[in-house]
Amino acid sequence: MPSKPNGAEPLGARIRRLRRARGLTQRELAEPRYDRGFLAKVESGGRLPSDDVLSHLARRLGLTPDELRFDRPPGAAEELTAALETAYRELQKGGLEAAEREFSRVERRAAEYRLPDVQCHARFYLGEVQWQRYDIPLADKGFAHAMELADAASPRLRAMIVNRLAACRALSGDLGASVALVETALAELRSTGASDPDAELALLTALIHPLIEMGALRRARRAAEEGRRVLPSAHRKDISARYHRQAAQLWQEIGLVDRAEKDLSRALRLFTSIGYDRDAARSRWARGFLWRRLGKLDEAHAELRLARDLLAKAGSQEGVLGATIELADVRRRQGELDEAAELAEGIRPLLDRSPDIEARAEVLRLLGLIARARGDLPGATALLEEAASAQEKSELRGALVATSLHLGDTLRARGLIERAAEAYRRGVRAAAMSDSGPAD
Repeated sequence: MPSKPNGAEPLGARIRRLRRARGLTQRELAEPRYDRGFLAKVESGGRLPSDDVLSHLARRLGLTPDELRFDRPPGAAEELTAALETAYRELQKGGLEAAEREFSRVERRAAEYRLPDVQCHARFYLGEVQWQRYDIPLADKGFAHAMELADAASPRLRAMIVNRLAACRALSGDLGASVALVETALAELRSTGASDPDAELALLTALIHPLIEMGALRRARRAAEEGRRVLPSAHRKDISARYHRQAAQLWQEIGLVDRAEKDLSRALRLFTSIGYDRDAARSRWARGFLWRRLGKLDEAHAELRLARDLLAKAGSQEGVLGATIELADVRRRQGELDEAAELAEGIRPLLDRSPDIEARAEVLRLLGLIARARGDLPGATALLEEAASAQEKSELRGALVATSLHLGDTLRARGLIERAAEAYRRGVRAAAMSDSGPAD
């Protein structure tokens, strides 16, 4: 796309330049509605063209009024949007720096051309760069920066911005704020009366994970079932694939394993078909997690190791972290305690730079279980208590139930019966605040 000759070029000078480039005289461009003298004043800057004059001149030059006003080449919005999508696929393959440069270039050009919808899209993808780097505070700022232009964006893009902002809130330990943000956006979308299945599906998808972690399984299931009804009307493969991957977490949580496996297979197939390597690898990570839950440890080991390697290649530090936690737990269950500990300790520096309380608590619990398996009951107690405190503070009730059980068992093995009973009661309270819903 050609660049502007001069960002401060006066409108009259631009009209003269474009007229001469087309081989037109002032009379030929001005007539039949205006005369040569009038156009001469416009071109010299002595007369500011009205909207009607601008429309006439733009039509004669083969442009739209905004293309003439902002020196915007024909098809600029489409070309810039295509550049964003191409760069996003490169981001998915691990080309973070190159993608970031292209997103920044498009953001600047869209601002020059007064294309706020394209500018918003570019800002959203700049937030995605930070998300992939696992810099949650910067990602949150990036998505908030995109939200400043959300009024000019499509409902789908607005929904995706909310989706990511909610994920940042959840990773920072504020599940309630995450859910409230999405529910507000969903209510606003539905209140317009206009149907946008992609936007609705993106928002319903964003509800599932935080509700699961809060133990609100009935509400999570309601969101997943509503998404399932919207799914046939959705157009975007990436949004449909993200729904399938997220819904699978809910199905496995309530015991619908066959449905979970089918959704993960669909997600993997869709992401692969559009060249979203990072998200395809995340689907493998999710499948490894499912197989670990089902006790298929050998299959889980192979899938999680592959997922971790693919996520590392894609530059997804958040994905590497999650897949490594699951891989370490599989190795612990297989009795490979030294390898499990090495994997868990290896990602702690990454956690220290992140507000991801959920992942930090998972690692603490995992290290606590490894310590218990090695016979270090005091060390296990300290780690499990720290994990439980973090989970309780962040309303991670489902995880807190499991951690409390492990902590109670560890304390009981040490003969600390009263403290063990309190740990069990803590888990019971967390379970009472959760809702499991029927598994039918």
